[in-house]
Amino acid sequence: MRYFKIFLPVILVFMMLTAGATPNKVASNDFNACDDNGVHINLSDSQCIYIDTPLDHGTSMDDSINLFVRKFPARGEHQGEIWLIAGGPGESGASFYADIDFFRRTFPNYDVMVPDHRGTGYSSKLCMPEETLDSPDGLALAAEEWGTCFQKLYSNLKSANSFSQRNAAHDLDKLITTLGSNNKTLIYGVSYGTSLVLEYTKIATTNVDGIILDSLTPASSDNLNGLSYRSQTTDRVGKALLDRCAADTKCSLGTRADETYRALLKEIDDGAEMPGLNLVPDGNLRQFLGLLLDVPKARNQIPNIIRALSTKDPAAKTLIKDVIESTEAYWGRILQFKQSTSSIPLSAIISGSEFNSRPDLTAEIIASENAELGFTSPLSGLLSNNQFPLYQSPKNLPLPSNMPPLLILQGTFDSKTPYDAAVERATNLRVHGSVEILTLIDAPHAAYVASQDCLAKPLLLFANNPKAVVSQTCTPAEVSVGFQ
Repeated sequence: MRYFKIFLPVILVFMMLTAGATPNKVASNDFNACDDNGVHINLSDSQCIYIDTPLDHGTSMDDSINLFVRKFPARGEHQGEIWLIAGGPGESGASFYADIDFFRRTFPNYDVMVPDHRGTGYSSKLCMPEETLDSPDGLALAAEEWGTCFQKLYSNLKSANSFSQRNAAHDLDKLITTLGSNNKTLIYGVSYGTSLVLEYTKIATTNVDGIILDSLTPASSDNLNGLSYRSQTTDRVGKALLDRCAADTKCSLGTRADETYRALLKEIDDGAEMPGLNLVPDGNLRQFLGLLLDVPKARNQIPNIIRALSTKDPAAKTLIKDVIESTEAYWGRILQFKQSTSSIPLSAIISGSEFNSRPDLTAEIIASENAELGFTSPLSGLLSNNQFPLYQSPKNLPLPSNMPPLLILQGTFDSKTPYDAAVERATNLRVHGSVEILTLIDAPHAAYVASQDCLAKPLLLFANNPKAVVSQTCTPAEVSVGFQ
């Protein structure tokens, strides 16, 4: 239960699992073989570089930070670069490493460039040395490091507040300008990375040939689908799953799936005990099942878990244990790199400053709202009683009138960035240029993780001619909703 025990309390997804050498943090003008190439076969021919960038772009501050970039060289005839922009905020580029071979096969003539956002991975951190590999818990904050981390953040507010999305967008512009070959340039952003990429288009000084947005975040004005209402978004997807269950004769809950689940939650809220409930992380069934929505095979077991608990079937113990193990394995493939640890300070500061439409949100309000829901997310809790130093969100900049072609990859069972909100935002983006949507039936968040069979051909076509791809629908083989 390592995934659940670690990440439910801190409201994060990534953790550190493997050992590896730390790249040398010296800025240079050339890529060199990475020091950790021997850690995993996927990294074996990668090349690394550190680039200096201003701490706060557009100001007179002389301070600078380092940005880490890992390059996976093109396997075919070089045509340009594709930049993979991770989500979060707080995730590093290591979230792509487990699937890097997919990107290299799909874009064989492109160098695959994977930067770590400022404040993540091997780039400069908010709290140093607390968030470095040489500290007690590596890139994660150990219990004894929180105090000194907060002291540093509050003793230098200008520095802490410079770790913003706007500055990260300027970082991306500098990286593309400095490291690009002046051939084709493509960008692939995921989740928060889609927001960052769109922010980049507002300040870009370089030409980009095409942009791919995987799990597009809601517009900043779309408050009801934003981070502060994440549990409500999760609940809608969970309820859709139970509706599918009720209509499927093979589903163990029958035609009254939602009613059965509501009755179970009432029993639990009233203090009832049942076999297997003690295995649910933190005893929070709503949150546990909400997290399972991101894992296709585990998601399909949700009705069976509800039924086993409702009937007090001793088999619930084995069922829940097996689902936890399969979920650990699903994420463990992605989380196996030391560089993968997310930055809690960065996530809290950017989320609280730029993605909180309810600044007065408290833990009590969240608890009250969650009690009325069947499926919840821990992410809204990141916004309540936020003690990190926040900054005033910068004035919104207009999108360029002529944007490069956009391809949106969106799952219909995405419990983080809802499909309907992405479609609405796509409509608004079409005012600025060509926008096409690849609709992924039943797919959860982050298409590149579980929907690769549907992505390969459209992305290859996009790489060759971004304007040639048209909106289409596909059902990935690994994500279909099914019950037994």
